[in-house]
Amino acid sequence: MTLQEKVYQVVGQVPKGKVTTYGDIGLLIGSKAYRQIGQILHKNKNSQKVPCHRVVFKDGSLSENFGMGGREKQRDKLQTEGVTFINGKVDLAKHLNLVS
Repeated sequence: MTLQEKVYQVVGQVPKGKVTTYGDIGLLIGSKAYRQIGQILHKNKNSQKVPCHRVVFKDGSLSENFGMGGREKQRDKLQTEGVTFINGKVDLAKHLNLVS
């Protein structure tokens, strides 16, 4: 399985209303190539199957380079799914999903 396939498989498991982090994805698939994981998600063309908007930084902040419309679009998508924010960051205590 390629790195892209592994990343897409993990992200596809994150349910609505939850998020995961680039680091958690890396730990799960055995890769410390966090930037490459971000680049793979940036190129994602199927947000229904691979909900890349549910991937955030380890502090709950959003990426300026979100590939489907930027940070505000990512925030809108997450809020539509019920994700809440504190001081502009995802409330990880409430919404972090550790995919296994």
